[in-house]
Amino acid sequence: MTLVVVTGMPGSGSSTVIKEALKLIEGRSGSKRSKSEYSVRNYGDIMYKAALEEGIVSNRDELRRLSVEKQREIQLHACDKIAEWRRSTEHIIIDTHCTIKTPTGYLPGLPEYVLRKLKPDMFVLIEAKPEEILERRHRDRTRERDVEDKSGIEEHQFMNRVVSMAYACLTGAPVKIIENHDGGLGKAAQELANLL
Repeated sequence: MTLVVVTGMPGSGSSTVIKEALKLIEGRSGSKRSKSEYSVRNYGDIMYKAALEEGIVSNRDELRRLSVEKQREIQLHACDKIAEWRRSTEHIIIDTHCTIKTPTGYLPGLPEYVLRKLKPDMFVLIEAKPEEILERRHRDRTRERDVEDKSGIEEHQFMNRVVSMAYACLTGAPVKIIENHDGGLGKAAQELANLL
């Protein structure tokens, strides 16, 4: 069983890269794996569903504004769900954030207790230029994004790199950085497909 964690800050296009990479894999002739063999799980969606059931949020973007203690509790609940799926699914891709920027600072998206339980095989960090991320966020009317300037995005991407290497040290899993620039989705998707 393989568990690949794909991360990217909001606006990096990590979910889109995953979707396109799986289409490429499915379309390859003679591929040993097909799209159906990969189960993509979005960590934030699982957390949101749990918080919604508790009645403590009304939209997904409110998760990062919960107390750190509550976020940890919900994070662990999501981890347990994914651990269950891992026992019954051959290949899982976790679509998540490496770090979450909260009012009190950066939180690890996958704390040590989550990494210990999930035992990921690889980390992939999807990045884009700060200007590209700003523009993508501006176009996305489906989310309630915090306002962040170019220097804030640069800092956040730096934190993601640092934390992803800490994850690698804790698990022994490698980290791959894939750039997803405007007009370069195909290249980014191909790079991820080759890794998978």
